[in-house]
Amino acid sequence: MPKPIDDPIARYDQRRSHYLTLLDLKLESIGEGRAVMRMPFREEITNGTGAVHGGAITSLCDTCFYMALASIYGEEQETTTASLHIAFLAPALPPHDLIAEAHVLKAGRRIVYGEVSVQSGEKMVAHATLNFLNTPPRT
Repeated sequence: MPKPIDDPIARYDQRRSHYLTLLDLKLESIGEGRAVMRMPFREEITNGTGAVHGGAITSLCDTCFYMALASIYGEEQETTTASLHIAFLAPALPPHDLIAEAHVLKAGRRIVYGEVSVQSGEKMVAHATLNFLNTPPRT
């Protein structure tokens, strides 16, 4: 049996889904209701105008907030996105990677509320607010 990985960043790298691998989302830091993730700029995730597609940015926000939540409740806590509102503030143009920073603002027993800001270079390109619902374990 493999030894459990204590480093949360290495554990994320080992367990990330095919979709997150496709987007190449990288966990840079995590702890105490916060997480920072990077999405490298690549042509494969751009829209017709050459900016990063809004769906890719939304996935970055959703994943980054989940990681912030997991830093409080643990990875074994089952949860689901209940709502995600995103405001796109500027196009995410080359050559900058996108950096998302998530903060849990209210960690309730069932509802977890917070925000994610996304930077491209010195420019904020998106801001999201999220509600996640912690669910009982599946039986």
